[in-house]
Amino acid sequence: MKRKLNKIIIVLPIIIMMMIFITSCASSKKAQVPSSASTSQRTVQRQTPAAGVMVDIPYRRDRDGTVWSYQIFRPAVPADVPSNIYNALWEINLKTINAGKYDYNAFNNNTSRWITFDESALSPNFTFNGVCANFVDFFLFHLRRNSTLLDLLNREIITVSSSPTHRWLEYHTRNNRYIIDPTWCAWDYVGTPTGIYASNAEFAEACRTSYNRISLIEAKSRSWFFRNVNTVTSSFYRQAYGL
Repeated sequence: MKRKLNKIIIVLPIIIMMMIFITSCASSKKAQVPSSASTSQRTVQRQTPAAGVMVDIPYRRDRDGTVWSYQIFRPAVPADVPSNIYNALWEINLKTINAGKYDYNAFNNNTSRWITFDESALSPNFTFNGVCANFVDFFLFHLRRNSTLLDLLNREIITVSSSPTHRWLEYHTRNNRYIIDPTWCAWDYVGTPTGIYASNAEFAEACRTSYNRISLIEAKSRSWFFRNVNTVTSSFYRQAYGL
């Protein structure tokens, strides 16, 4: 799957909203996001505060007073996950996002490949280009070095999940199932996003150059981290996650 982006434009004092939702994904072209595959405003309003909220992240201000913003879903911090576990997984998610760039060359040409991560992947300067399977493997490489997290993986509290078009991780509690998807939390890429994904270039450029880039990257990095499956309502995402 690839990333897809819709845009919100906020004009002061009049607010004009065209919802923005950002995704990134697996290696098969079957995973392309249709133009209608975004979370609707009505759906967002039905979600409870405990599940998460949509946040507006301004990234550009024009001389005429126009403010440009992206609207990104922010999952709530789960109440049924120990904070030390949540924080440890968040650190690995950040390492994965900082190291990985989504590979549109591999996607566009169907040339994705497995990457074997070794001790060099422990360096803070390590980088890789890949698709969803590579992002998950990098995440697991670091997870397995933490004995507490490895125990959770062995007990299948943390699991690796796959569908025909995507790969991600999940965290299971007694009453909830959470998605941890480092690929869809990432923003940077190599290659050329084309077609309905071309606008991802604009989002990545905002992450690189915006006066508010730190908040923008932070919001994107959390958008699919511990996301309760009950908040995934669009048919595209439900199919991607096998829901």
